[in-house]
Amino acid sequence: MEDSDKIKGVLDGTIDPSEISGDKKLYSMAERIYGREALEDMGVEPPVEPPESGIKAMNGNGGVEIPIKDSVGTVNLGSQKKPRRRVVLPLIMFTLLTISGFNVVVGIGTVLPICEDEPPEQELEFSSSAQLQNNTLFIVWKMTGLNNGSSYTIEWQVSQNGSAEIVDTGNSTWVSDNDPVRFDNRNWYVDAPPYSYLSTLYEDDLIVAFSNGSGDSITTLSEEANRVSYCDSNTRLIWTEYQDFENKDAWGESGTGEIADGAMMMLFALMMIITARKRS
Repeated sequence: MEDSDKIKGVLDGTIDPSEISGDKKLYSMAERIYGREALEDMGVEPPVEPPESGIKAMNGNGGVEIPIKDSVGTVNLGSQKKPRRRVVLPLIMFTLLTISGFNVVVGIGTVLPICEDEPPEQELEFSSSAQLQNNTLFIVWKMTGLNNGSSYTIEWQVSQNGSAEIVDTGNSTWVSDNDPVRFDNRNWYVDAPPYSYLSTLYEDDLIVAFSNGSGDSITTLSEEANRVSYCDSNTRLIWTEYQDFENKDAWGESGTGEIADGAMMMLFALMMIITARKRS
């Protein structure tokens, strides 16, 4: 066998082990490639160098003993390690995928109530009281729960002699400026009792309540429905707003999703599949 064929045989593992034992260069090459332990398992012994004194013991092989094996082995180039599966990374990806899906379907807010509702607005109340002293009628109106910046108007009509004669009609208008509670009072001369009055409260040109008679009763034109907490009905965390998770704007209605939700679920699913594959 030519030297080039021997070198090729060492590289691809098809060379006869006996040829390696008898050649110092081939043995050195095979040792660097496969390791001495692998060569010893195949029965390949290192070449024996002749004595330095110049006296050689002849044994018919130039002083080099070549062990002869009954079976000819080949070098195993494949790895002896079994492939292992990753465990931690797929588990992390599966957990993130579960959290993302749960957030879309049910909402993280159902488990972690970290959304904070804004303080509820005070309910608007409108009441009045009236008193007649020495033919002078005094009326005081009380309004609570006024919205800052809204325009309010009180309109009144005062009558005497059982509403047969109108004493006065008028109005008072103002804009609420951080004054959720306001009082307004007026007085009129009434010489023919009994008296009566009708007062109406407007908010931004809309009638919101009225009070009449002696001021013992108040009637609103609409009943306020039971308020449902925004955070209770919007439990899905919007991932693009997660840094401001305490604000209600960071939460949306569960059962719906955005592009970010779908992209995250696809990413976590793909990463879980990739990391779950066996590695060598």
